[in-house]
Amino acid sequence: MLFEDTPLLEKAQAEHDTFAGILRENGVEILYQEDMFAQAMKNESERSAFVEEFLDRSAIPSIGLRDRLAEYYNGLPLDEFVERVYTGVLKSEFDGGDSLGAVTYLDDLFLVNPLPNSYFTRDSSINIADDVILSHMGKPYRQREPLLMKYIHRAADEYRDNPTQDFCSMELPYGIEGGDVLILSDKVVCIGCTERTQPGAIEFVAANLFKKGFEAVYAFEMERGRNAMHLDGMLTMVDRDAFLFNPFLSGNVNVYKLTPASDGVRMQPVGSDWSKVLADALGESSVRLIPVGNGDEIQGFWEMWNLGGNVLTLAPGLVVCYDRNKITLDLLDKAGIEVRTFEGAELSRGRGGARCMSMPIIREAL
Repeated sequence: MLFEDTPLLEKAQAEHDTFAGILRENGVEILYQEDMFAQAMKNESERSAFVEEFLDRSAIPSIGLRDRLAEYYNGLPLDEFVERVYTGVLKSEFDGGDSLGAVTYLDDLFLVNPLPNSYFTRDSSINIADDVILSHMGKPYRQREPLLMKYIHRAADEYRDNPTQDFCSMELPYGIEGGDVLILSDKVVCIGCTERTQPGAIEFVAANLFKKGFEAVYAFEMERGRNAMHLDGMLTMVDRDAFLFNPFLSGNVNVYKLTPASDGVRMQPVGSDWSKVLADALGESSVRLIPVGNGDEIQGFWEMWNLGGNVLTLAPGLVVCYDRNKITLDLLDKAGIEVRTFEGAELSRGRGGARCMSMPIIREAL
């Protein structure tokens, strides 16, 4: 299920609570996805529609079993329903009746797989320009997560009276994930072209962003693999002119600038010098690039793998991140970046950091 190891649940929960506490101490109002999903599911028609879509994406092995599971989910009390969406349904605890799907594939533990990666809320949707990009997840285990966000964005308390527009389309045959989207300003966005986010989705989203007043989208062509899973593990904005970046990719990643055109989107290559590209994107003469792990071939690789570049910027020059990446923390301090840290020994086993575990709904103007 994309984890390197199974986290110790109680410890992971305590680490996440500490993370949330740091956000609150710095003036952030926190909304939990689970609570917002429960709000959306109070509406019976929304719940019924969700169940149909959810099971369609759950690889249920037979029609008869799918029908029994739909009846089961729709009959649960709200709290238990929400819990079962996240934790799945074990084969050993469900009576599938005389359905062939219930008695075959005996090596499967689950009839409905859980959603253990959903604590990385950055990936399943991207709030931008008062609307949202609902993700198309690249890995089968994660393809149901955006469905929760779809119903949150049209039926949760925050959105019920003013549902948000999806800048993408869940019918689009191209993938896109939130970890690949960096919003530099109200005019410029960077998107990673990766294993999880494909060129067709970048072009489609860019065309819609241009209609909302954005002026440029920079596409970073990354390695297609787990070492460069998302752009926000390789590049993160930490101040008005400063970025954490992966020094092992420097000079090896082509960047393309997309701008509005009369027939849709114009594309031009802008090279592989990240310093020059980012300065151009921000309209600055130069930017500061802080290398995660300082480029050390042993410790630097370890810090990249342990999400040293995946920090959450709360304000220009103020970030929150794991306490485990000591070289990078020292470099941030020397660059004048204020840092709030928390332990992430268990949370990091899912291969995500503070930025991955958050999705800003409302950003104050700078």
